[in-house]
Amino acid sequence: MPLPDSSLTSKFQSTLRLVPWLVLLAGLAVTFMVYRSNQTDTRRALETEFAHRVNQLSGSIEVRLRGYEQVLRGAAGLFAASVSVERHEFRDYVAALNLEKHYPGIQGVGYARLVRPHDLATHVAAIRKEGFPDYAVRPDGERETYTPVIYIEPFSGRNLRAFGYDMFSEPVRRAALERARDEGNTAISGKLKLLQEIDRDVQAGFIMYLPVYRNGLPHATPAERR
Repeated sequence: MPLPDSSLTSKFQSTLRLVPWLVLLAGLAVTFMVYRSNQTDTRRALETEFAHRVNQLSGSIEVRLRGYEQVLRGAAGLFAASVSVERHEFRDYVAALNLEKHYPGIQGVGYARLVRPHDLATHVAAIRKEGFPDYAVRPDGERETYTPVIYIEPFSGRNLRAFGYDMFSEPVRRAALERARDEGNTAISGKLKLLQEIDRDVQAGFIMYLPVYRNGLPHATPAERR
C-alpha cells in the first residue's frame, strides 16, 4: 500500500490552515461591503430628509414673506385712495391687522416720508404741531435727501425709537429703499440691527419696503419714480 508523499501532506495541511483565514477575510469583505452599502443608504436617507426639511422651511418662509408683502400693499392702497393719510387712519389700519396674532414676526409697520433739505424745517415744525414737541429727524447732519419715519405702529415701546429716524442715513436701509423705489416693488434689506433692539438679547432683523408714489404723478419708469 503506497504511503502518501510527505511533501503533499505538508502542503495539504498548510492549505487547511489557511482556510479559516480565507473564510475570515471573505467574511470581513462581505461585512465591509454591507457596511458601505448601509452607510451609503443612510447618507442618502439623511440627504433626502435634509432636502425635504429645507424645502419645507423655504416654503414656510416664502408664505410668511408673502403675508408681510400683503400688509404693505394694503397700506400702499390706503395712501393711494387718499389725498393725505392721517396718523389716526394709519393707526387704525395697523390695529385692524392684529399683528401679534396674525403676523407675530412683524415688529412694526411704518411710513417714511421723502423730505428735501429746503423742506426739512417745515416738516419738523408740522410734526411737532401734531403733539410731538421733541420730534427731530435723526441722525443730525446735512444730507441731500431725508426719509424720516413719521408713522410707526404699534406706536409704543421699542417702536418709538424709530420715530423720526432717517433711513437714508444708513447704507443697508438706503440700498433697499432705492431698489424698491426704482423697481416699483417690494425690496428686502440685508441683515441689520433694528432700531427697536436694545443692547441685551439683540437679534438681527430685516426691513421690507414698498414704495408709495405721489398721487397724480406718472411713475412708469425708474426716472419718473425718482
